[in-house]
Amino acid sequence: MAEQKKQSLLNGAMILSFAVIVVKIISVFFKIYMTYAISFDGRAYYATAYNIYTPIYSIALAGLPTAVSKLVAEYSANGRFKDVRALMKASNQLFVLMGVICTAAVLLLAYPYSMSVNMPNAIPAILALAPSMFFCCVMSAYRGYYQGMRTMTPSAMSQIYEAIGKLIFGFLFISIVTAGVIPFLDKIPILNKFVTDQIGAYAAAGAIAGVTLGSIFSFFYLYIRYKKKKDGISEAEFLASPDSHTVPYLRKQLLAVGIPIALSSVISNVTTLIDNWTVQNRLQYVIDKYPTLFSDTFSDIVKGMGYTTTEQLKDYLFGAYDTVLEFKNLVPTFTITLGLAALPVLSEMWMKKDSAGIKSSIESVLRMTLMLAFPAGIGMAVLSDDVLSLFYGISESNALAIDHIAPVLSIYGFTVFLLALEQPLVNMLQSVNRLDIPIKAMAVGAVVKIVGNFVLVGLPTVHIKGAAYGSMLCNLVIDLICLVFLLRQTQCKLNVKSVILKPLFCAAAAGLAGWAVNTVFEVLIGDFAGISLLNGENIACVLGVMAAVVVYALVLLLTKTMPEEDIKMLPKGEKIAKVLAKYNLIG
Repeated sequence: MAEQKKQSLLNGAMILSFAVIVVKIISVFFKIYMTYAISFDGRAYYATAYNIYTPIYSIALAGLPTAVSKLVAEYSANGRFKDVRALMKASNQLFVLMGVICTAAVLLLAYPYSMSVNMPNAIPAILALAPSMFFCCVMSAYRGYYQGMRTMTPSAMSQIYEAIGKLIFGFLFISIVTAGVIPFLDKIPILNKFVTDQIGAYAAAGAIAGVTLGSIFSFFYLYIRYKKKKDGISEAEFLASPDSHTVPYLRKQLLAVGIPIALSSVISNVTTLIDNWTVQNRLQYVIDKYPTLFSDTFSDIVKGMGYTTTEQLKDYLFGAYDTVLEFKNLVPTFTITLGLAALPVLSEMWMKKDSAGIKSSIESVLRMTLMLAFPAGIGMAVLSDDVLSLFYGISESNALAIDHIAPVLSIYGFTVFLLALEQPLVNMLQSVNRLDIPIKAMAVGAVVKIVGNFVLVGLPTVHIKGAAYGSMLCNLVIDLICLVFLLRQTQCKLNVKSVILKPLFCAAAAGLAGWAVNTVFEVLIGDFAGISLLNGENIACVLGVMAAVVVYALVLLLTKTMPEEDIKMLPKGEKIAKVLAKYNLIG
């Protein structure tokens, strides 16, 4: 059996980030196709299904996989490899149970939740998503285990297989429904009483069914890999390690560590569920109470789509808002990998009382998070209208929403760094045994978010933008609480210039360059009609983004924003550091 080969913090994060890039590229194609095929109305049904799925999934899986990763890292650092293997058995039992419970919960909540947001057409999509809960739960035992061993490749590959399955089968099922190949959909027992938009509702369910099959593929990949290649613990290491604790004891340990971690996720994700519920209901309220929103503010949508009821407008706007959330959530999907990679590394350093290593790791995670979040956020903010037009402007029905949701994307762009920091901060607190702080921070943030939604979305001059302002306030509160207690617990004093100011300066320069190039080329070629996506405005947007990327890379090097120790933790980092040192481009 192969010897253990642990990956460094940034090396592991980059492997997970590579998977995220592949998954996001696949997801972008899938979401664009889905939105064109079923419009924002069908997108709203799809989003509503995810609104009930995501909190339940996160509640079930935020605590236990993290606990598995943390305990595996600690036992591995102490050479207790028999305990490491026994933890896998204990976690499998717990995750199977969680999978059954979560699948049942989604099935039971499908009808009441859909009706509570006045969207019964989402019921088929929710039912199609329920089976994926079981497979997502059982695969998470393997992901947490490998991450604890600081081997991120299995988790990364499983995410890619999951996305490929989603893409292939999602495309297939959407195409079958929209082509009218299944003419008896309106005769499905029970559902035919609630579903009024057969094509949109069942096409959304088809898209979701692709997600379910993707999760099945991902699980079988991890299961087969573990059976064939195990985990890298050598036979000598295993035989030399002390006898393991009993499985019931390890199960109790998992729950003891996992429950406090899960509580913070319970608060956060129940808040997400309430958040989506309040956004939809307050949006319906403000449209009903202020008729001018229906007749004047959104007259282009109402006339263009032929809507006659406020419910139709609300569904359309919520579907459009969900596309903005796709962009907002893009950066955090990358920075979450930094938190996942940091958790086993910091857990090991905290156990060994390695103060210098703790400080270096915390600064690396925060700096890399902001190096990703600042430029991406500023880019979204200054090019919001152009970016949305690039992805959704080709469809006349979808293009109607762009002027109304571009300001929402701008708000999220300028504040997305707050959301990006949240999970890495939470993971680092969990690594240093402050499991209570994320719970308290999430609770305070939840109150801020719900109150903010209720008040702001209900204002006729703010309406859907209120959801973005509420999120900004929530993330700000959570980040401040978590950061203060993390620094206090670790006695770490941040280098503010290196961690915050340099990345912000580089991002501002890139944002200015992107905006300037986009503006200039819009003037020069903006009237060019082109073919399909190849029009002047889209070409200008792409050139602006490319200019921003080039400028950002150059300014990063010139300002020596990324220190030598961070670069050396990257794949081939030693060679990269030598080249940069040769040209005096390393700090």
